[in-house]
Amino acid sequence: MEIKRVIVPVATIWTSKDAPRKEDQLALTGDVKKWVSEMSLESSIDLADGNRLATQALFNDQVLVDYTEGGWAKVSVLGQPDDKSLDGYSGWVPTKLLGPEALTSVNKTTAEVKVAVKSTTLFDAQKQPLMDISMGTTFKQIAEEDNLLKVQTPFGSGFIQADSIKLPVVGGNVGETIVKMAEQYMGLRYLWAGISSYGFDCSGLTYNLHRVLGIQIPRDADDQSQNGMPVSPEELLPGDLLFFAYDHGTGYVHHVGIYMGNGQMIQSRTIGKNIDIGTLTEMRYAPELEGARRYWR
Repeated sequence: MEIKRVIVPVATIWTSKDAPRKEDQLALTGDVKKWVSEMSLESSIDLADGNRLATQALFNDQVLVDYTEGGWAKVSVLGQPDDKSLDGYSGWVPTKLLGPEALTSVNKTTAEVKVAVKSTTLFDAQKQPLMDISMGTTFKQIAEEDNLLKVQTPFGSGFIQADSIKLPVVGGNVGETIVKMAEQYMGLRYLWAGISSYGFDCSGLTYNLHRVLGIQIPRDADDQSQNGMPVSPEELLPGDLLFFAYDHGTGYVHHVGIYMGNGQMIQSRTIGKNIDIGTLTEMRYAPELEGARRYWR
């Protein structure tokens, strides 16, 4: 086994080597932004109904390669905790989307920085545009030069705008900031297994928002519902996560939303829909509320 880094803006992790379809060629090159923008509703729905996607990983994320086979790598995505694997969420990804582990900085005090805006440009060592990268993309910072941050990448040193790691919206506390960050994505199409600003599933949205704020939470809704601090209904605050389960809230947790206050939540609703605001009294949700958790302090 060896550790590799994602070298495209977003690497889609598939459930099997045979899962991609003809219309998924852009995803196989890492161009998820264009892939999602051109995807039909029927194709989007089939990603879930066909059990095609496992998760995604962002540029510079680490993956543990189990083995390679025919241009594909069986990997576990480190940093995406999952109850099924101690190493992280697992699946298949084209080997061409992976590069070497980044060189270790000689500066032991190197800071970790995360892209906080929806997207920003990554520049190469000569400060030429290399690619656009998503919110949540994480780097080790080497230095700061004018309005640029010098960062480590699988290609060597690179640069991002210094302002790209500053939160574009801030609330009165961390929980309110989570809500404000989520509101930026109102109307964004739901993407099964998505974790980037080009498309989220329900838990991908909550996972990435917490990641940007330096809070690690599990990748999936069912795992998220079993960690963090339990919150009673009368103690709910904006930014708390609300979980919904089959069998009138007693079965498998299948959905998560972010409490906004006043009985409302913001969510990446479901396949074929967009990020929107729902109410806890909706017939779809009221009977299935399993509980709430808080990861922020």
